[in-house]
Amino acid sequence: MDKRQSAKDQIEAYVGEEFGPELTIPLSLADCLVRLTKGELTGIRTNLEIKGVSTLKKQDLAIALEQHIPNALAGLFHKFDETRYQIMKQIAGRGGVSHTIIDPAQILYFTERGLLFAGMHNGKPALAMPQEVLESFNKLDFKAYRETFQRNAEWIKLTHGMMYYYGHLCDEELFELVEQYTGTKLYTAEFSRVLEDAILFYMQMLPDSKGYHSTLLKNPKQVQQEQESRLSVSRYPFTKAQLLAAGDIDFVDRTPAHKAFVEYIRKNYTISYEEADFIVADCAEDIRNGATPGFLLQSIQQQLEINDLELTRGFMNHISALNNTTRQWFLKGYSPNELSAGRSPVAVLQQPPVRADVIDMKTRAKVGRNDPCPCGSGKKFKKCCVG
Repeated sequence: MDKRQSAKDQIEAYVGEEFGPELTIPLSLADCLVRLTKGELTGIRTNLEIKGVSTLKKQDLAIALEQHIPNALAGLFHKFDETRYQIMKQIAGRGGVSHTIIDPAQILYFTERGLLFAGMHNGKPALAMPQEVLESFNKLDFKAYRETFQRNAEWIKLTHGMMYYYGHLCDEELFELVEQYTGTKLYTAEFSRVLEDAILFYMQMLPDSKGYHSTLLKNPKQVQQEQESRLSVSRYPFTKAQLLAAGDIDFVDRTPAHKAFVEYIRKNYTISYEEADFIVADCAEDIRNGATPGFLLQSIQQQLEINDLELTRGFMNHISALNNTTRQWFLKGYSPNELSAGRSPVAVLQQPPVRADVIDMKTRAKVGRNDPCPCGSGKKFKKCCVG
């Protein structure tokens, strides 16, 4: 699915398919579990860390889970943040069924813990909470978990913000930074449990051999190596507010160069703000992954018709400005402009290249490194825009 589709579009596409079976409200946990495969039941057992039932046959496992799932809710709350609690609270407040559909990956998260199930109700897609889970949920005292939800939300948002700007962090460094920003002692095992559970719900980051990395990062090992090679450069010192803002799921760092690029596209093409913003945001993401200006121009050429040299020159100017002001993973959260002050600009801008051909839109021929630059400067391509 096109990564530039909005979450709303993704959900509408998802519910347009077969959403699930007809739900009978109140929903029975036994009826939900009997429809699942042995593998799916095993997944619930694993996620809830239920011991002593791994050897049971499917029917017996379903019966065991029917008893365990309502009692597991209190333990899950220690890993929840406010977002997950509020989703369950909203459905519980409507008698256990809601027609407000959340992201498909988040539906899967709840289903894989036996808490919510998707299906059709009154002719519309719905999410439903089994009656046994609903009763257990209503018995729990939210006030006892409020501070836990808030703490977990802060941990998760700070971590997501760091992944957005740094791309990758090793375990030890992540723990130290979260301790620094929260001003509290971090217990590694507890923090790791919260984070690993959040990974499955938000899908914003992934674990690797050394720590965690953003799901947008295409080559984690390369970024690790580049960051480790810059021993004299410390990570950019973001404020706590900056990281919390960047921790929002739909966050885009719309710098002045980003906004100017969007306006340039809209000035020259009949295109909505949202569409132009998607194009520029994709460019910034490619920049953080080490893309060259030539690669970015070719990528834009696949979406917009760039049919003269003046347009080509304008795009290259905006690509250059965006590149130099985008906070980059290879540069530990700095932009090239920030690092170039007091340092060699050449050293700052040396990033692992992403090779791509650039096409002269006038001749439709591939531009070689020694050919005249298509921007019309009169210089060789290798001495001009390719750099």
